[in-house]
Amino acid sequence: MTAAASSGKPSPALRLAMAGTALILCGGVAAFFYAAQRGAKPRPGQSSAQDVAIAITERTCEPAQITVPAGKTSFIVTNRSQRALEWEILDGVIVVEERENIVPGQSRRLTAQLHPGEYAMTCGLLSAPRGRLIVKASNDAAAPKLALMDFIGPVAEYRVYLIGQSDALAAALEQLRGAAEARDIDAVAQRAAEASAAFARLQPALTDDELKAGPIADLKLALANAAGSRSEADLATFVKSPASLQDKAKALADALAARTVLPDAMLGGAVRAAAGLVKPSEASASQVAGIRKIVELLQPLVTRLDAPLAAKTAADLGTVERGPDSAGASAALAGDLTAMRAKLTLDASGKTP
Repeated sequence: MTAAASSGKPSPALRLAMAGTALILCGGVAAFFYAAQRGAKPRPGQSSAQDVAIAITERTCEPAQITVPAGKTSFIVTNRSQRALEWEILDGVIVVEERENIVPGQSRRLTAQLHPGEYAMTCGLLSAPRGRLIVKASNDAAAPKLALMDFIGPVAEYRVYLIGQSDALAAALEQLRGAAEARDIDAVAQRAAEASAAFARLQPALTDDELKAGPIADLKLALANAAGSRSEADLATFVKSPASLQDKAKALADALAARTVLPDAMLGGAVRAAAGLVKPSEASASQVAGIRKIVELLQPLVTRLDAPLAAKTAADLGTVERGPDSAGASAALAGDLTAMRAKLTLDASGKTP
């Protein structure tokens, strides 16, 4: 599972993105049906839930670390403080399950279907240190499968990430415009390199056609040329371009804000980026950063399906990041990403293989 985030709740932007993504992926009716079924009776073949007692105070959980087998577990949460508190199970920034407004002395039951991995527990106040919930694989558990609803969290987080990179690109282009108007050739090259880096980080979300021709392809080429500007002749050619580039960047941002990038497309773009890592450079470092974001978002899902593959991908990505890059390291990473893509592709039944 992903490491616990520093905040107790998803940010407002992430909450909005998650809600929008859920509606886009499955429609309001499907999302409602899913939510309604979470408290339903176990289906045939599911094991009954075990009970785990846990006490919360304003500053801690007792015990602060719990280990349970994968599957359904019921937590009996008792508030031993003098104020109403909540208790949450977190997977990164995603709230898996929660109980709010547990009054002093009250015990509340929370039942969760947990997959193997490590989760965080909020223990009392949100500023208090978090507890650890370790879920170990069970030999009796059926082979895991994922469905479209499992993708909502990573897809929403990636949408927020793309918006952030689009904002970084717009800010760099605004500074680039100022540098060009001031006829500062060094500043033009620096700001163009920053804009190129932001573009490289969001590039996996773009399609092959967008990168080959059209305004997005023109933007990529112009940024590369501007980053290499070293003479007054280069500057004279570029000085009239910033406004046009800003228009293209705005069109790019609008397209990405409206786009739902599923794991299949994320990893397809990551494979393309990994295959394009020829030699170390600022651009390739930004491409690797874009790949890392995708791996971090999808690794918890892949771990549930194929833990060795998830570990190998993390190791090969680390090798590429430490550089200097080699064709062998990039090829190994591209192979890992291709395997991840196969694992996270939904079949005709709407499930992973």
